[in-house]
Order: sequence, then structure tokens, then C-alpha cells
Amino acid sequence: MKKTLIALAAVAVSSAAMAQATISGTFNVDTQNTMSANSTVGMGDAIVSVSASEDLGNGIKASANTTFQTKAGRSGTVTNNGYSFALTGGFGGLTLRNYLVGNAEVSAGVSAEDDMNDVVGGYFTRTRFEYALPTIVPGLGVKVRWDQSAANATTASGAVTPTTDDTKLDLTYTFGKGYINYGAKLNDFGAGSGFYFGYDFDVVNVDVALTDYDHTEVAITAPLASNLTAGLHIMSGEYANAYGVRATYALSKRTAVSLNYVNATDSSVTGAKVGTNYRVRVSHSF
Repeated sequence: MKKTLIALAAVAVSSAAMAQATISGTFNVDTQNTMSANSTVGMGDAIVSVSASEDLGNGIKASANTTFQTKAGRSGTVTNNGYSFALTGGFGGLTLRNYLVGNAEVSAGVSAEDDMNDVVGGYFTRTRFEYALPTIVPGLGVKVRWDQSAANATTASGAVTPTTDDTKLDLTYTFGKGYINYGAKLNDFGAGSGFYFGYDFDVVNVDVALTDYDHTEVAITAPLASNLTAGLHIMSGEYANAYGVRATYALSKRTAVSLNYVNATDSSVTGAKVGTNYRVRVSHSF
């Protein structure tokens, strides 16, 4: 009997090692309102991510991941928030992704039902094929992206076609604890371009986005104590004017409670949310 149990255990360990799969996620319980409804108390989102990778030899690695999200517990909506597959090696990196993305340019981790992404038009689905060139200059990353987007977040873009919406050039230079990034459309040069930079000053981390349509965003995060962090996200310009704040208190390494608040005074984007929204969230990650 003991020999059988040992053999079964060895097979289980061997299979797990070969699979190299990782499962992670977060469970949430929320007290919140929205910009158009009264307060509610209930189950929040449950998010589960699965990722796997494999060494193919000759310096080439394959990796894939996907994320599932449920809303409001049992019988709530279940969505797939994205899938990606990548091959990396000495040639650089090739990645195909289909994922959910918001219109906000930076983030301070503010989480609400009507969040900072909803202030500038909400979320949409994007399919992206990306080629990352091998590193030539230390610190400089160069990527070429072909994107196809669906305005409706529930509508999947199944493939990147020759008539894809955007072809983009992405340049990122990292130095120490900072970065500078520039992204531009190649098929409509100048339109939709953005300049981004950020730096971790230890006591505070700052990210700034400047876009070609007179829209500026600043995200600031800071550790206030060993188990308390805060975040501030500001939008200003012709596109939208809003701010969001967050305070997160860690009860342990994997359990935390956070207070989130969003205030949007105006937005020129069709379908955008304007008003105030708060959320008190208890989250447990695994």
C-alpha cells in the first residue's frame, strides 16, 4: 500500500512539473454605489487566471495565459477577459492577444463599479499581434503592433485582419527606476499618439500620460505605512475632468480592505459616466 501511494505521489509531482501551469486570482466582497444607482452590498468580482509556459529548446520559450471573471457570485455573468500566446527567443518576441482594455492611459489602482475608465468611455475588446525586436541598445525596447478593436466590450475581435484598425510603433526606454515611452500610429501618423513617463521615487511612484488630443493623466501611488498604500488618479483637459482616490489596508499578505472613490465633473466622450462613485472592497488573493 505504501509503495502504491509513493508511486502515485511521484506521478503527481512529475505531471505537475511537466505542466508548469500556474493558477491565481482574487475573490472580492463589495459595498458600493454607482453613478446612477443606490448603494448595494454583495459579492464582488471573482477573477481566476491560468498561465503556462514551456521551454522549446534553442533558447525559445512558449507561454500562454487566460483570465475568467464572474460578477456578483452565483448565476452572475462569467466573462473571459483575455487570452494570449507568445513565442520568445533570440529573434525577439511574437505575441497574439485578445483582451479587455480601458480607455484610461495610466492607473493608480482605483477600483469602482464606474471607474476612471468609464469616465473616458468604458472598456472595449482588442486583438493585438505584436513583434518585439531583440534588444540592440540596453534599456531600449522597440515593438510593432497591429491592433483591431471592438467598441463593445462584450464583442470579441476574433482575428487581426489586413484591414486592421491600427498599426503602431512603441518605443520604451527604461533607466534605473524610471521609464519614457512613446507610441504612435504608423497608418495615421500623429493621430492617437501618446507620450508617457514615470519614476519610482521610493516614497512615491508617479506616472504621467500626455496625448495628442489635449488630455493629461497623472497617477500617483505611495506607501503610507508598511501595510497601508494610497493612490490618486487625475484626468484633465478637453477629453475629461475627473479624479479617483484609493486607500488600501493589508490585513495579511493576501487579504486587504480598500476604499475607492471616483468623481467625474465632465467628459466629452459618448457614453461616458459622470458623477460620483465609491466602493469599499474586501479582497483575498491566491
